[in-house]
Amino acid sequence: MRILPASAAISAVLALAACGLPVRTVAAQAPAPSTATVTASSTPTVTAPVPQTVVVPAPQTVYVQPKNPGVAATSQWYAQPSWYNAQPWISITNSGGQTPCQWLYARGYTYAQAYAAWAQNGYPASWSATGDGYPCQKSYGMQH
Repeated sequence: MRILPASAAISAVLALAACGLPVRTVAAQAPAPSTATVTASSTPTVTAPVPQTVVVPAPQTVYVQPKNPGVAATSQWYAQPSWYNAQPWISITNSGGQTPCQWLYARGYTYAQAYAAWAQNGYPASWSATGDGYPCQKSYGMQH
C-alpha cells in the first residue's frame, strides 16, 4: 500500500516545516529517505532568586479599657480614660437622701467632674436614672 508511506512522508514534511526547517519536495517522485538534524538549545539555566531577609517587627501590646455594660460609647473629652483617671478623687458622702449625682450637683461640680467620679467609682448603674449608660442626667441634663 502506498497510502501509509505517503502519509508518513507528509507528516514528516509538516513536522519539519513546523520546526522552521526548509523542506524540499520533489513532484511525482517516490519519497526519498531523508535525514533531519534538529539541534535543541542547551538546557536552560535556572537561577533561584537571591534569598532576602524579611524583618517582622515584634508585636506591640495595646491596652484597651474593658467595656462596661451600660456605658455608652462617646467621643466627649471628659469620657476619655486619660482625662478622668487624672482627676482628683471626689469623696461622696451621702446626706439627706441625695443621690451621688444630686450631691455632686449641689456642691457645684461640673458634669465632667461628675462623669469622672462615676468612672472612678466603677460606673455604677444606679447613677444612670434613665438606664442609657450616661450618669447624672436628671441632675445635669442631657450631656452627650
